[in-house]
Amino acid sequence: MTRVHCPTRWPAGSRAAPRRARWFMLFSLLCLLPNLYADEPLGKVTTPTPGAAPAGATILGVEEAVALDQRLIAEAKKESQLMANLGYLSDMIGPRLTGSAALKRANEWTADKMRVSGLTEVHLEPYMIPVGWERGLATARIIEPNNGRSLLVASMGWTPGTNGKIEGDIVVMTARNSADLAKYKGKLKNAIVLRGAPMAVRPITDTSMTPPYMDRPRRSDVPPARPEEKSKDGAKPETPGAKPVEKNGQAPKPEAAPTDQPPRFNRQNFAEMQAFRRELTEFLRSEGVAVLVQDAGKPHSLLTAGGGWVSGRAGDDRVSAAEPLPSVFMAHEHYALLHRLATRPEPAKTRVEIEVTNKFLPGPIAVYNTVGEIRGSEKPDEYVVLGAHLDSWDLGQGTTDNGTGSCVVLEAARILARCGTKPKRTIRFVLFSGEEQGLYGSKAYVKEHQVEMPRTSMCLAHDTGTGKVTGIGLQGRPILKPLMDKELVSLKDLGVTDINLRSMGGTDHLSFEQAGVPGFAAQQDMAEYRFTHHSQSDTLDKAKEPELIQGAQVMAIAAMRVANLPALLPRDKPAPQRPEERKSEEKKEDKKEEKK
Repeated sequence: MTRVHCPTRWPAGSRAAPRRARWFMLFSLLCLLPNLYADEPLGKVTTPTPGAAPAGATILGVEEAVALDQRLIAEAKKESQLMANLGYLSDMIGPRLTGSAALKRANEWTADKMRVSGLTEVHLEPYMIPVGWERGLATARIIEPNNGRSLLVASMGWTPGTNGKIEGDIVVMTARNSADLAKYKGKLKNAIVLRGAPMAVRPITDTSMTPPYMDRPRRSDVPPARPEEKSKDGAKPETPGAKPVEKNGQAPKPEAAPTDQPPRFNRQNFAEMQAFRRELTEFLRSEGVAVLVQDAGKPHSLLTAGGGWVSGRAGDDRVSAAEPLPSVFMAHEHYALLHRLATRPEPAKTRVEIEVTNKFLPGPIAVYNTVGEIRGSEKPDEYVVLGAHLDSWDLGQGTTDNGTGSCVVLEAARILARCGTKPKRTIRFVLFSGEEQGLYGSKAYVKEHQVEMPRTSMCLAHDTGTGKVTGIGLQGRPILKPLMDKELVSLKDLGVTDINLRSMGGTDHLSFEQAGVPGFAAQQDMAEYRFTHHSQSDTLDKAKEPELIQGAQVMAIAAMRVANLPALLPRDKPAPQRPEERKSEEKKEDKKEEKK
């Protein structure tokens, strides 16, 4: 025990002296205890208040933080493993369908890469899916009229085969709601059904991404470009793709959605569309339809992939619903040909022979997320998550969707582990699976780690192909913009000039958003993503190394900056706008852009 010197003097022989001395020594010892045990774990994890910095919190100074940013940028250029990793993932492992042996190999390989980079707590986290699926052959040809034309098709995921070659009449179905189904009653037995008119596919000179589930293309060959759409060199687009202007200087009103195509997606009618889709599927099955055919919606005979397992009505992922119909995507040019033939005046007939050989893999099947981390130095029980999905579709190699994002996350992990500075919070790196079928891997992660969600500051995902990161959307959280503008200042030198409030869907950050955690996705240049997305063109030759290295730099800096903040990111988020309010805001934004 260390003696405490007390300068206070009491009269010789005073009885109060030793008693007061003992009390003073006890008080001094109590004052020293917090310092003696400050670094000892207390066995209890407290939930911090987002946005509130604890007393005594330490943060890096501005100059120190910028210097660390520069070290991360420099480290990314040294001995980069990114393209070597992406090459192995694409060429040696190949496409990684959820539930497949190839995906499990990718899980194990990425876990090994995390260990080599120096990450800790590396492991595979399992969850279950009800059934697996393997793609077989899919062939089709026109037999009436007998023009010798073969048709390019690819099965929709988790749909069955045809049990041999079948022949059927082509019927074009234009139903858009329940009332429209009545006219098809009794007319679809053994038919091969086209789901509406061909899509209006934009020319290949238009590389902007308009996913079919967000907004079906208009009939015009070149849809109006939004004011904020710019070409790669930053110039406003000219023809093709220029915003059409009438003589009075006003843009014409967009055309109405065609009535012979399925209804156009928007957030307001999403639940209604889902309900009709279920009703339509049941109707087609009950009427005895042989095969459902959809337009792949891409130019130059590119195909697409999509779909997932059938869940029970309660949403419990059991295969309790009836088996789906055999369904295929058809190359746009061939779909358009069939549509023209099938809409000839009677008595002309159009018949097709088709064969599909898919296979279901009995479940339940264990599927995995790959997880590793860099432990925080001061707040190890608080987290920042960097994520991407490791699974892919299987028509190509799964390079740009999303081998690129997965390898960017691996490279960000390597950079952060080698930079020589520990983050104050734990940075966790997660390669999710099951994203393509409905964000199943990230949902499983959030459920497994639900007690950590109040202590998770941010999830940032990379999932839009090989293009460079140009912005980060804050999902409608205005409270974060001044903070992120300040913290991510070094990203401007990397070309990330737009920290905005826009929301992005379609990838794994949404699972965190739904749990109340700020979840963001990197906004990227499209870089041919419209063509590679889910198609047979998703191959290694499309990858662009400089842009991917930039993506790793962005992810590493953003993670380190948020991990070193004095408090968790605030979670405040305004209530969703009503449709009329959103339209008003969009008009204001358009006017601002037009003035620039």
